[in-house]
Amino acid sequence: MAKFSVDPKDFDIVLKELDRSADVDSWGPKALEEASAILEQNIKRRASRHDRTGAMSRSIKPTKPKKNRWGHFIVIRPTGKDKKGVRNMEKLVYMEYGTSKQNPTPVITPALNDAESAVNAKLQEVFEREVMK
Repeated sequence: MAKFSVDPKDFDIVLKELDRSADVDSWGPKALEEASAILEQNIKRRASRHDRTGAMSRSIKPTKPKKNRWGHFIVIRPTGKDKKGVRNMEKLVYMEYGTSKQNPTPVITPALNDAESAVNAKLQEVFEREVMK
């Protein structure tokens, strides 16, 4: 079991910091918006290498922060359709996983792996800025 000690005169400060960190509704969406920009750019960069016209990669956008029973989240995905009516999300899925006629060209998985440390650093930065004010 972990132990720590707090000087009684600093106890109020510790309680305030714990209280603010527990209020995820106030700082969580800000952290997600700032961190999602890093991932969005990484996905766009990787997708544009394999996007013939560039329309699909330009359509990649994050949603506004939302909350469900598991917590806050943002979805970064292609939106819209091309001139022929093919959904941009469909193109990205075919690219990522391949088809019977096309080998997979992973975009999302490598983008997530490459951006992980930068996203975590940004989340930590926003947490410290918003909670430790």
